[in-house]
Amino acid sequence: MKSKIWFGILGVGILLGLWTAFRVYTVGFSLYAKTDVLVWTLPLSTYIFFSLTSAGLAFVSSIPVVFGVHRYDIIEKRTVYLEIAVLLGSFVCLILHIGSPLKVIYIFLSPNPSSPLWWLAMLYHVYLVALLIAFWRINIGKVSKPIGIIVFLIAIGTSTTLGWLMGMTDARPSLNASFFSVYFPLTGFGSGIAALLLVSLVYEQLRGPTGSDKLAELYNELARIMGMIAGVVLILFLWRTIVGGISSTSEDLRAFQHMIGSIPYHIELWLGLVVPAVLMLIPQIRKTSRGKIAAGFLFLLGMFAGRLEFVLSGVIRPLGQMTEGRPEFVSYMPTAYEVFVTLAGFSVMLLVYTLGERYFNLHATPEQR
Repeated sequence: MKSKIWFGILGVGILLGLWTAFRVYTVGFSLYAKTDVLVWTLPLSTYIFFSLTSAGLAFVSSIPVVFGVHRYDIIEKRTVYLEIAVLLGSFVCLILHIGSPLKVIYIFLSPNPSSPLWWLAMLYHVYLVALLIAFWRINIGKVSKPIGIIVFLIAIGTSTTLGWLMGMTDARPSLNASFFSVYFPLTGFGSGIAALLLVSLVYEQLRGPTGSDKLAELYNELARIMGMIAGVVLILFLWRTIVGGISSTSEDLRAFQHMIGSIPYHIELWLGLVVPAVLMLIPQIRKTSRGKIAAGFLFLLGMFAGRLEFVLSGVIRPLGQMTEGRPEFVSYMPTAYEVFVTLAGFSVMLLVYTLGERYFNLHATPEQR
């Protein structure tokens, strides 16, 4: 009965996404809060959230395959499968952000090697194929190290190229390409660990413990790493605030200064970084499943809000001719259809992962080759 309710909820989320796709294709972007100023909104920030989380999971799955730390073998299969599920969720949000799958096909028909967007599109498609091959190999019990290396390198490429793409224009200096090319992989790694801990431990809470003492120790180790990443990201976050939002006198950075007072900024700072770092510093909390679940959920919530803050900080201040007749900063509130896109992305991701838990024995430990 519970599984039927769960699949029903996910089905509703996917149907809302399909309805949004139909409406956007027939009516256009007027359904979104997009304007000539707000060209990036919630669907794009959700895509970035999923994309970087998938890259972070690739970093985790590379630990046993690429770096030979074989105590991580017991989570390899689940990590790679979750990676695929999260990546598919990102594709849903990206396609609905650009409005039509035909535009994705057009990128293939009009290659432009000088464009980071073209490289990103190519990397993602190679990434998906490599992940499917990697999981197939794992599912038959034999891990391919060359494929694992390819996945690891592509994950580095996608997370750094995304920072390059979003910050490449001088007109948006608050989106600093050199900063985000480091910030994105690091926060993606933390998000990957948080997602793995969250889904694994919630599944155990619902189905009962299925692992061993070694698995419990590994989860504790991942929790420590997540806490350290939260602490390091917190330092970078505060330096970004000091240098980019407070100390700078440049008029061009006023958009970021404006975002410092926003709700997404403070969700990322307090709930996404400070609280998880503190929770994981306390051994009595870190060693409990509920403590790890809470810290993982809050870290992901903070990163989700942070991706929205990142996107909006680059576009809320009109530039050039767009300033005529507008306030210094434009306001943003997501429309229902933009929320439907986010729900569809999460629904697809959770449906794919749920099917994996049911049919692919994600607890199995593959043989290294």
